[in-house]
Amino acid sequence: MILSIARELGAGGRSVGEAAASALGASLLDERSFIELLAGRSGLPRDYIAQRIERPPNAGERLMAEVAAASAMLPIPLFQDRDEKQLVDFVRDIVLEHAARGHVVVIGHGGVSMLGWRPNGVRVLAVLLRASRAWRVAQLARRYAIATDEAQRRIERTDEARARYQKHYFDADVYDCRQYDAVLDTESIGLERTSVIVRELALAFAETAGAAPAGGQR
Repeated sequence: MILSIARELGAGGRSVGEAAASALGASLLDERSFIELLAGRSGLPRDYIAQRIERPPNAGERLMAEVAAASAMLPIPLFQDRDEKQLVDFVRDIVLEHAARGHVVVIGHGGVSMLGWRPNGVRVLAVLLRASRAWRVAQLARRYAIATDEAQRRIERTDEARARYQKHYFDADVYDCRQYDAVLDTESIGLERTSVIVRELALAFAETAGAAPAGGQR
């Protein structure tokens, strides 16, 4: 079973994901683990992957690639575009490989859209975590001991980048509630209760799929 957690920055995706993975005995795939796995699989530098993962090409890079293609040139931007699409494919392969061995919790990276919607033979529980921007700013500022203005900038940049990433690679809206089984507001429900709800949903979902918790796969 795959538990796919989409999230707004500061809405508690990692906390909820860790709680669910622990309850399921599941692998947890988040940005940090993906960087390590992708570096080994792609041969690309970790710093390069960290700058590109879950990020779409920016307007300047797209323009340069279009100009190069129009003039039959093949400079760096086209190779970057190829590498980025390959990273998306590698992420999908990694998730499905983990799912073949047991339960896996995936945070971000396009969710069910990245998986080709809901792949045959694999149960996917899709969850979206959201909260007001003001609440998320406060959470981020406290968690990383940064100024409110800096937390605000990080959230604005990340929200916009994730929306463009989803549109660019999967032609989907990351905040379209129709693609999720559950949409939870961590501000109104509370982070601890949200973790309990997602954990219980995941356990029930795994049982109905005819699969007991896998136990200790990391």
